[in-house]
Amino acid sequence: MRVTAVSPFSFVPKRFEVEGPVFVGGEGEVYFSRCGNFVVKVYHDQALPQEKGALLQRVLELGKNLGEEANFLCWPVALVQELDGWRRIGVVTKRVPRPPFRELVDYIFSPREFKEAVEKGANWLNYLQIAHSIARIVAALHGKGCAHADLHFSNFLVDITKGLAVLIDLDGLVVPGFLPPQVAGMMPFMAPEVVLRNATPSQKTDRHSLAVLLFHTLLFRNPLQPLVCYAEDPEEDERLGWGKMALFSEHPCDFRHRPKRLGIPLFRRGVLSYRILPPSLQELVEQSFLDGLFVPERRPLAREWERALFFSFFELWRCNRCAQYFPYPYWLPLLLRRCPFCGSLVRLPYPVVIRVFERKSEGVYSATKRRLVLGHGFLLVEKMLSGQKDAQEILGEVQWREEEGRYIFLGRRKFRVLTPSGEWHTKERGEPTVFYSRLLLEIDGFLLEVEEDGCRGSLSG
Repeated sequence: MRVTAVSPFSFVPKRFEVEGPVFVGGEGEVYFSRCGNFVVKVYHDQALPQEKGALLQRVLELGKNLGEEANFLCWPVALVQELDGWRRIGVVTKRVPRPPFRELVDYIFSPREFKEAVEKGANWLNYLQIAHSIARIVAALHGKGCAHADLHFSNFLVDITKGLAVLIDLDGLVVPGFLPPQVAGMMPFMAPEVVLRNATPSQKTDRHSLAVLLFHTLLFRNPLQPLVCYAEDPEEDERLGWGKMALFSEHPCDFRHRPKRLGIPLFRRGVLSYRILPPSLQELVEQSFLDGLFVPERRPLAREWERALFFSFFELWRCNRCAQYFPYPYWLPLLLRRCPFCGSLVRLPYPVVIRVFERKSEGVYSATKRRLVLGHGFLLVEKMLSGQKDAQEILGEVQWREEEGRYIFLGRRKFRVLTPSGEWHTKERGEPTVFYSRLLLEIDGFLLEVEEDGCRGSLSG
């Protein structure tokens, strides 16, 4: 079959051959170009809005100057004019290679998919990378004034080994006053107000869908999955469960949707709780599904998710038994600090936990919610403090001295420590500093306080 297309980009041919359809859905048919470079979506003629062609042209124009964002936003690059000589309406996008990319749903639909991925070498760290990539993508899209309107686990393609994601199906974008909503979304990811038909898709409803998707990616379940039947009619039951009666599965007072075996280690047929996540992510979950479930204005922005997920990488610890990375639960007593996957207790030597303060002016610092979890051989890198991904300078290294039973810090540049006498002392490059509880270090414009030095005597519990 031959497609005739029009495009502002020179790399898209005016005519090319396609194979398929490889998929037929509610909106239309999907074809692959024989050259392997493009995906073609041709809409069903019936019930197609008269202005669909003009709307797609607007979407195409919005994506003309993407730059680096074209690597993770699979934006339309051409409009279909004809399919085998017949006038049709459709879009052309670049084809994301499969493999290594697959639909996100293949990895997160349930714990079973996670366990299968682990058997093939994946780690929960990869899932955290994917979650961060998803938040970054949605933040970039929202930064352009657009809403996707249909965020769910089949519209993201991911490379699990590299923790990368790509967003597809961008032909239904919403821009207030420019591109009206064209789709409602997938029920388990739709905001309650959209399910109830009290609102149309927007960035605020995207923020709900994003929160559900991130929760699903990290914990392998939908946080709002109804476990109670609300009506005999299946369609009405679904509308009520995801709409009017929507309820967070870990609501502190209402247990109707609470899963059995919640909090049991995952590899023991348990269900992961959001309480395994770092406090910054726990807060965003509560904002999304307690405060903002029915109040769209209270839902976290995509940028807030992106930032919290980025700093979460520096709170990870690795289980000695199952080798999974997980957020080190420094907020719990020592005897409750277990791997959420296999249930093993954290063993000696425990990590160093450091609280980060940001400098506001000379000698004045403000507390942040961030922590650093460091162990033997861990590097302190500039981006861990600043949040800038490109800030790659190594500030120092942490080492465990077995003979002393202590962690030390070896700086790669000069820094200052506050002595017990209350005086600041400058440490030279390579000069060892012993970590002890409440030690203060001033480095690279930040103040670091050692909350736990890794020795049993300094830990609670």
